[in-house]
Order: sequence, then structure tokens, then C-alpha cells
Amino acid sequence: MYKKFLAMLVLSILLASSINARSLVNISLGVGGAYTPSGESDFAGGMENPNNWMFGAEMSVRLAVVQAQMMAFPIQCSDNGQGVLLLGLGSLNIPLVGPLLFLELGAGGSVTYVPSSENNQVSYYLVSKQEHHAASQMTFTEAALESPMYLQIGLGSELGSVGIRARYLLESGATLGSILETNDWWEMFQLQKGTLSLALSLKMF
Repeated sequence: MYKKFLAMLVLSILLASSINARSLVNISLGVGGAYTPSGESDFAGGMENPNNWMFGAEMSVRLAVVQAQMMAFPIQCSDNGQGVLLLGLGSLNIPLVGPLLFLELGAGGSVTYVPSSENNQVSYYLVSKQEHHAASQMTFTEAALESPMYLQIGLGSELGSVGIRARYLLESGATLGSILETNDWWEMFQLQKGTLSLALSLKMF
């Protein structure tokens, strides 16, 4: 019992010192790429295929160890429509070695919006199971409730005002709406596919 208490005390001191070694508030803007393999047996086998990559922007706001993130990735849909994938994540940003190394653990929702164009005459939301819903018949909130949820695990580092992050985003088969309906949060772990995300960020505040 004494050894467990001592170990917890040491971990608490290390965590407190790590938090004190970095700023309490951090607002960052970043750019990066995300790679999703397209069924190759080897995870890295499709990295040379540009269709497996998305490039976008992100914003993160951190207060102590609580973090909110927004990511936006332009995408091309199966009907050749040009859309945007929006991810909103809430996460814990846990310092391991002050600002030099930190762990990100989080979860959140997504929305895919495709505006009208020459290839598609009607703007629509692409929700769970690749279903199309006209934007005129569905609100943004309804689309968010019916779109896949995501889990996130990653590592990051900050050197001055510049940050580097490597994350793994896991798309869930569950939606926020289905979880609220069944009240079963374990549905979130019905994982469908993974995406490797690499980002470079600049601290604004």
C-alpha cells in the first residue's frame, strides 16, 4: 500500500512539473496531411498513391490539459464532387516531458459537406454508410448526429512556437446520434478504418 501511494505521489509530482513547464493556454493554427490506406495488405503500400492523401488545415485550443481541435480536409467524392471533411475533437493533451513531448487522446464527430457543382447539381451531406442527404432537407446539426465519430491517439512536440504532431485517427461505425439513442458509449469502439495524420502548427497565443 505504501509503495502504491509513493508511486502515485511521484507521478503526480512529475505531471505537475511537466504542466508547469509549459504555458497554461495555447492557441495554434496548423497545416498537415492525412493518409488513409485503400485496402492494401501493407499499410505503407499505398502512400505513393495521391488518392490516399488529404491535405488540410487545423486549429487547436488548449487550457491546461483539456484541448479542443477542429480539422478541415478538402476531399473528392465518388461522384467527383469536391467537398470538405470537418472533424471536431475534444481531447486530453498530457505532457510527458514538458512541451517537448505530449500525448493526445480524444474523440469527436465529423461532417462531410459537398456543395453543388457541375458534377452534382444539389449540395448534400455525406453521412454514415456513405448515404447522401440533400443539404436543403438536413441541417448541419442533423448531419453531425448521423456522421461517423472518430477516436484519436497521437504524440506531439513543441519547440518554441512551432509544433509537430503525429496522430492516428480511427473512424467509428457509430454516430453521435446512435450513441445518444442507445446510451451505449462502447459503440464508439466499433472501428472501421484508420488514418495517419501529420501536422505542423504555429502557436498564436
